[in-house]
Amino acid sequence: MARTDHRGARPTARVFGFATVLTLSVAGPTLAQVLPRSSVPLTFNIPRQRVEEALLQVALQSRRSLGGDMAQCRSISPTVRGTMTLDQALGRVLQGSGCGWTLSSSGAILIRRVATAGPVAVPPPPSRPAPAPSATPPPVERAVELSDIIVTAERQIGRAQVSATSLSGLDEDRLRLAGVTDMIGLDALVPGMTVTNLGSGRNKILLRGMSDGTFTGLTHSTVGLYLDRVPLTYSAPDPDLKLIDVDRVEVLRGPQGTLYGTGPIGGVVRIVPRGPEPFRADLGVSLGRSWTRQGGENRDESVVANLPLFGGDLALRGLVYEERFGGYINDISLATPRVNEGARRGGRFSLIRRLTDDWSANLGVVRQTIKTEDTHYIYRTLGGLTRANLVREPHRNTFDEMHAGLSGRGEWGQIDVTVASVRHRFASRYDASSALRSFGSSATLGALDDFQHTDLTTVDISYASRPLGRWRWTGGAFYSSGTTRVDSQVQALRTVETTIYREVRRDRTSELAAFGQVSLDLTSDWTLTTGARLSTFDQRVTSSVTHRGAIRRFSGDDRTTTLSPMVSLSWQPNDVLNLYGLISQGRRSGGFNTAGPSGQSFNGQLGNPARQYSPDTLTNYELGAKVQLWHGRVQARATAFLADWHDVQSDQFLASGLSYAVNVGDGRNAGLEVEVNWQATPDLQIRANGLLAHPEITNPSPGFNSRLNAGLPGVPESSANISAEYRRPIGRGLNLIGQATVAYVGESRLTFDAAKRYRMGEYVTGRASIGVEARRWSATAFIDNPFDTEANTFSYGDPFRLPEALASTPLRPITGGLTLTFRR
Repeated sequence: MARTDHRGARPTARVFGFATVLTLSVAGPTLAQVLPRSSVPLTFNIPRQRVEEALLQVALQSRRSLGGDMAQCRSISPTVRGTMTLDQALGRVLQGSGCGWTLSSSGAILIRRVATAGPVAVPPPPSRPAPAPSATPPPVERAVELSDIIVTAERQIGRAQVSATSLSGLDEDRLRLAGVTDMIGLDALVPGMTVTNLGSGRNKILLRGMSDGTFTGLTHSTVGLYLDRVPLTYSAPDPDLKLIDVDRVEVLRGPQGTLYGTGPIGGVVRIVPRGPEPFRADLGVSLGRSWTRQGGENRDESVVANLPLFGGDLALRGLVYEERFGGYINDISLATPRVNEGARRGGRFSLIRRLTDDWSANLGVVRQTIKTEDTHYIYRTLGGLTRANLVREPHRNTFDEMHAGLSGRGEWGQIDVTVASVRHRFASRYDASSALRSFGSSATLGALDDFQHTDLTTVDISYASRPLGRWRWTGGAFYSSGTTRVDSQVQALRTVETTIYREVRRDRTSELAAFGQVSLDLTSDWTLTTGARLSTFDQRVTSSVTHRGAIRRFSGDDRTTTLSPMVSLSWQPNDVLNLYGLISQGRRSGGFNTAGPSGQSFNGQLGNPARQYSPDTLTNYELGAKVQLWHGRVQARATAFLADWHDVQSDQFLASGLSYAVNVGDGRNAGLEVEVNWQATPDLQIRANGLLAHPEITNPSPGFNSRLNAGLPGVPESSANISAEYRRPIGRGLNLIGQATVAYVGESRLTFDAAKRYRMGEYVTGRASIGVEARRWSATAFIDNPFDTEANTFSYGDPFRLPEALASTPLRPITGGLTLTFRR
């Protein structure tokens, strides 16, 4: 697609572009989110088990939410296998259980206890799907009750409202209504989630205030990011995969060492893409345009297709997309307006093959590239959206993932095997002009170029037992092997670029782990769950530093063997109340410091890195309560937690501007997170969440300048969000849809030293949208940052200007636009 110059777009050009979008949208199919009708044939494979567990399978396999009085359905469901409608599947599962079902206005399955429970005659399912009926299916009751997203983040099927952990699930419909396409928007919907704002492909994700610092370097990320069952990174920034055509996003808060291994001591964010559908062909297009105050035009286009083959035994699903972001920051030194424009484009393809009634195989590939022409920060002293750099700071980010999987489900339980390969390439440039003297150069212009290549191969095997009787268990094994190559160069930008400092470093890592988790129903109300993960993490580092004609070489090996246990006790007397207590643990492995100019000391004293930094351990204690009120119209969840963090690792910068890792001391975080969801009317849902936390360093390390009163950097002690979603039929098959979000972000600091000049946050922002949707199309107008908030989201520019503390990263100014989608 041809590149568009956004710098001087005239009003007539914008009008013409808008007309073009409108014409294409009316002429072609769109991708409006439409839940499948209850009469559309689907494929089900549900073994014999308790009705309550079978209903979870029905909801997961039909991509619907689930709610109601499932605990009242005490019987055993027969095996349900084959191609049938949702009506037929539910009829078979609920036969003789004393329960019935209905659909909510959003398409969720709601279970009801009925007065009589006679046998229900259900026709046998056809071997192949019959053509969908042409007549409109009969209307269903519009119930005023909340439902739950079905989640599998705990490696077994469950609901967030009844799980004994702090878990949030967001489905595709909610993400679409909220206009969320990446992590920087997801943080407004998830309590305690923070995303740094350095730029697409450069950001860092933090959960529950568990921050090891706002910079990304050698240490493992505190939040594990997964694409289904594939870990996307250990220590690189968020690759910022676009959240489009996803089934759901699941967020687990707190350490997840038992199920997810080394690294995720703050939590896990799991993206579950929408898989191929074997009996329905789809083609859709989505087109969007928006305009930013004092900025350029933004474009967003995507195409999704689903193709069943060979009578449903094989299905293919594909997605391609492209986004262009107009810039809004002006660089007066470079005489360049809107320097921070960028683009994101990519695709995802998946193939599923049904082998037998119980077994299926899948293949998938993901590719995405991000190109930004400059970073997003400004200088506070210049006023407005302005800065004065001597060198542009572009970023290039390429992410590739391939996977193959095998899944089986039967009377014996469920097994999943996934083999994946991840390749992540990114290159960043920073203005290093102010630091050249540290490297012995007299040049006036300079840059740091960072190139990082990561190759990761993983194998994940898990088994979940059949949920019959008092016992349920999950177990599995994990293996990973990876290589990260980093090439860091400080360049003097004269007539010819001259390298004055260079480090070439290679990290080879491998992890082997076995894990298991067992649940025992002590009584009908009490459940005890315990588990552990035993893992071995091996690391080998080689480094070669060239500076001032000298070469400094280093090699080191390290092995960390850890046991990460967890135990929880929950009390659930009914579907209304769930109380639990949880103790869990997470760990990160240590590593080696190698960067620094000639003469750099590695003695671990104040101002100097230690050659080797230690592993850190986080132990989490939490008490949770989940309750439903007003006959299911209100869901409330509250979690009080206390986290003890020993030998906190953090990525920091030397005086030269090069990065290193250090143990800053021991820390603690105590807090309360709350979520409340309210189905106010059949048409209106109101959701609110918030976090109050007190992160702090309790025992500073003598080798690092941290302070007891500084807290943990990058995370506010308080944050809150409230959103409303509206969907109402207005006749002729149309729905009026609307959504509004208001988010408050409290004050935080960039560093551990509590200095006032590094403070950021303390602002309110939001989003609002209104539109119309039909079965095959939708049109939505939206406005981002409607208050035109100009607050500082991130007090960081580049590592060489950090002591000046002049940088400020603003929100994108007020932006308005229109999204049009069609589907056929």
